[in-house]
Amino acid sequence: MLKIHGTGCALMDYLYADIRLDSEVFQRYRSRKPGDGGLEPGKLVFVEDLERFAGRPFSEILSELSGGRKPDRANLGGPSVVALIHAAQMLEDNLEDPFEANGAQVQFYGARGNDESGQALMHIVAQVPLETTEYRVLKGKTPFTQVFSDPTYDHGERTFVNCRGVADLYSADYLPQSFFDADIVAFGGTALVPPLHDTLASLCRRAQHESAIVVVNTVYDFRYERDNPSRCWRLGGDEDAYPWIDVLIVDREEALKLSGAKNIEGALAYFKAQGTSASIITDGARDIHFYSDGRLFAPREASLAVSAEVTKVLQSPDKPQGDTTGCGDNFVGGVLASLALQSKAGCKRGSFDIIQTCEMAIVSGGFACFYLGGTYLERYPGEKREKVMHLLDLYHTQHQG
Repeated sequence: MLKIHGTGCALMDYLYADIRLDSEVFQRYRSRKPGDGGLEPGKLVFVEDLERFAGRPFSEILSELSGGRKPDRANLGGPSVVALIHAAQMLEDNLEDPFEANGAQVQFYGARGNDESGQALMHIVAQVPLETTEYRVLKGKTPFTQVFSDPTYDHGERTFVNCRGVADLYSADYLPQSFFDADIVAFGGTALVPPLHDTLASLCRRAQHESAIVVVNTVYDFRYERDNPSRCWRLGGDEDAYPWIDVLIVDREEALKLSGAKNIEGALAYFKAQGTSASIITDGARDIHFYSDGRLFAPREASLAVSAEVTKVLQSPDKPQGDTTGCGDNFVGGVLASLALQSKAGCKRGSFDIIQTCEMAIVSGGFACFYLGGTYLERYPGEKREKVMHLLDLYHTQHQG
């Protein structure tokens, strides 16, 4: 049985739709300089830093930004758990044992608090085919993010305010040997779990030494940006994790911050020089760019367009009520699912197809625009896979045309 094990950021997302990021209220709390704790479109700030920046408690800031209304939706979010859930849903077909998806087990290792948010989170988790026996309960707050989404800003953008809660307590000491006994080991958004992030290099090295495919996807590292505003981010603590990563997935902003490069091409060159086997850079609604050096995927360097069908649907008068929250996380889930399917089809290191992987990732991320939040709750097992595979068929037609 193929195993995908992941750790990193998992939290409750409280989603507010149609919050204008160019409004007078938002501008009042907007960042004046990098790392000052103010809000910034497309980026994340911590509750404590925003409170210091504004000189007011977050409850008052939230009331102003939202107009006093409740969230449009509370959903399970986080770059690690959302990606794993999508992978599990794409592989799901064993109705007798939903944790053995298509002959694959997808498991999350992490921590939640002993509070109401933690209970709400597990109510959602119970509705998805994800193994969570190592999702530990620690004393404290469940991590959460308030997400403010504006579909009119730069083709759809959002801003995040995060409370790390018990993520500040979750370290590598909580990861048993079973975590590394997997075909694919994924680290998602570890910058929001500082004890994990600061040991990321040793964790990736250990996973690779156990013969796992190591996948890392990043988030905006506000902690490092705050403490070192003029320096490139470290991918980990004192030691960078690059040489032990098989697939690094970043967005454009993260790529430039990590590499110090001026453009995507320079960032890709930097990641390759640091020893990362393959890297994929997303850029919102624009083309993705990637390379592979031949150690996992066959050698390739190219770009791919986003889904024309997704763009058409989002521009139609009867477009579904959704937002861009979770698009990047589901993109990563598409990478994980493709790696699993190719592995089950007999691919070995050096023969995986990065084009096939990126195509699955593109339509997985695109489908996330059709609903609110990152986690899609299926009406029946296999529903999401059917919809994503339909988009994939249309995507192939797009390229043939």
